[in-house]
Amino acid sequence: MHIKGDRLQLEAMQIFDPIHNFILFNPLEASLISHPYMERLRHIYQMGPAFHVYPGGTHSRFTHSIGVMHVATEIYDNIVLQNEIEEDVEFLRQIVRIGALLHDIGHYPLSHTAELFLPKHEKMVEKVFNSAVFEPFFAQIAKIYGKTTDHTTQLIRAIALGEPTTPPFLSQMIANPHFGADRIDYLLRDSLFTGLSYGKIDVHQLIRSLRLSDAGVLVVSSAGIPSVEALLLARHWMHERLYQHPRVRAYAYHYACVIQQIILEQNALCDLDVFMKINDHTIFEALGRFKEHEEAILDVSKRVIAQKALVADLKKYQELTGVQKPLYIDLSPFSQQTFEGTRIRIETEETFWVYLKPTTSFTN
Repeated sequence: MHIKGDRLQLEAMQIFDPIHNFILFNPLEASLISHPYMERLRHIYQMGPAFHVYPGGTHSRFTHSIGVMHVATEIYDNIVLQNEIEEDVEFLRQIVRIGALLHDIGHYPLSHTAELFLPKHEKMVEKVFNSAVFEPFFAQIAKIYGKTTDHTTQLIRAIALGEPTTPPFLSQMIANPHFGADRIDYLLRDSLFTGLSYGKIDVHQLIRSLRLSDAGVLVVSSAGIPSVEALLLARHWMHERLYQHPRVRAYAYHYACVIQQIILEQNALCDLDVFMKINDHTIFEALGRFKEHEEAILDVSKRVIAQKALVADLKKYQELTGVQKPLYIDLSPFSQQTFEGTRIRIETEETFWVYLKPTTSFTN
């Protein structure tokens, strides 16, 4: 491995990204993104089941992760320049890049979909850091920059999980809810691949306006306020038209039930190696073995039935779903009636979804 000054030479790999153009990787980073746990992210859709509604939205968590690394690096370099930071500049730059690469390492298949019923993906990220799987990478960074492996690991972990760091801005560069690298990249990327224009923002103007407060917290200058407002507005409309689209949510609910069943049957929450072998293809193959349920997901008439909770028409549900048994309808907080058979879940106070639960295992 070649060293230039105290920075690893960026000569090992370059990837052309449709958002950020060429993204460079040093030898250690190139080795990290080739790890099986990182490669798994190539097979997880960034937007979950949204591709059913927006067919172009088939980009992966892998490309998002390298995009976040790139944006976080640009933010870091700007902060260093604006604030004349001199201590541990190259070490901190390297761990920010590694933390950004690993921030989504614990995602379920179809991204956030399964979090309807399973623990948040950050719990699996914690499991990754609690294991020794990436320790050789962290130890190598520590050795190059004269730090302890434990200190290096804990700092990368905090950055990846958005936990408090010293200095505070290190984790805020990725996880800041208003102008973090994670949000910037997914808005740009999701906008490009779906064809929706709402996520387009002036990233460079926003990054140039970021500063550090006296407390070491990431803030934006007055000149950057319009850029932050544009980002917040972009997020609002992307949620309105994409992330919270009724059909996307309907697909997500069905897939979440399938993913939950597969994860629990394989005890994947307790076995990291098993978990890391499950990706989107695992789910699609399982659905292929359970053809009836796959058709229920893809069939518009069975995929979802959204009605006002207080005007439930059982006969209509039976006609549309083919379910002849009485239904269970949860009308809380309004009231509750109990029937045998399929359960209708309420996602909000006003709308509920029908899910046709399979009667056999997906893993058989």
